[in-house]
Amino acid sequence: MIVLLIISVSINLLVAGMVLGQRLDGSNVVARVNVNRPDPNANPRPGPYDMFVKNAPEQVLPFLKDAIAARQDLAQIQLQQLRDARHEAVQRLKAQPFDPAAASAAFARVRSLIGEIQQGVHETALGAYARAYGQTPPATPPEKPQ
Repeated sequence: MIVLLIISVSINLLVAGMVLGQRLDGSNVVARVNVNRPDPNANPRPGPYDMFVKNAPEQVLPFLKDAIAARQDLAQIQLQQLRDARHEAVQRLKAQPFDPAAASAAFARVRSLIGEIQQGVHETALGAYARAYGQTPPATPPEKPQ
């Protein structure tokens, strides 16, 4: 009986010591958990213009924002096309019987759309920078034959 009492008191003192230690070191368990969990509303991937906006001098920002806004409708169409192409590529991977040529063509379409989107982003950003500095934006390179 005395042994059980000593064990019970020891456990209680251990738990009390842990709780007191956490309180005294100023840490908050809830805060630690929230630090390790990403914000569910945060976008885990940077946007296509983030690099340009983040590094833009103040004088460039208004030009960049206007150029991005002017391109939003086209960007939304291109992003929907990319989503559709990715969906098609996944469907080609799941198709039975599997057709390697069809899957390859679907992934080629995804790569092509990514390239078009990336080119548009670069041209938009470079054009905005050029206008901000009073220069003529670079000419759009000719399309590659397909």
